[in-house]
Amino acid sequence: MVLVLNIPYQILVMDNNLQFIREKIYEIGNAVMYSMSNELVKIQNGIVSVVKVDEEGQLWFLCTPPTYKIEECECVFPARLHFYRKGKFFHVEVSGKATIMDNECSHIIEHDHQVKEKPVLVKMSMQNIEYTVVNEKKPKTRLEVLMEQSYKWVLRNIATPRHEKSVFSRLHQSH
Repeated sequence: MVLVLNIPYQILVMDNNLQFIREKIYEIGNAVMYSMSNELVKIQNGIVSVVKVDEEGQLWFLCTPPTYKIEECECVFPARLHFYRKGKFFHVEVSGKATIMDNECSHIIEHDHQVKEKPVLVKMSMQNIEYTVVNEKKPKTRLEVLMEQSYKWVLRNIATPRHEKSVFSRLHQSH
């Protein structure tokens, strides 16, 4: 069974679902970003790391810099993020307008000396959020276990007897 919730941003703020979505996004932490731009020079698709989800419903994340100059990319583009992690029985898809915030990135990563190349900070206005719950295999009830065991017992004990010789050998003997 799959439960899908489509939550436009306006409803998200009014229904106070922002905290729930924020927790789920933080629980996964990383996403695959798809740039939905039609431009020739655009930020590349790849794995992004969540920085925060602010009170206005803006999703801030870090992505790998493009191989060309960041100034050549369009600063505002449509994007879709897919949050998924193995072992979690849900996933979240967020789409909206993403804006490159390259000037504000330095204060976020200034304490991290392990960074080889400076990531790009992107802010996304979440316009559509899809939260999907995939049910795990539910445990069997006592009745289901009893029925399964009874069926197996019937197959073991009341099955038709088997002949040691195959049907083909008996057919061959009759000719």
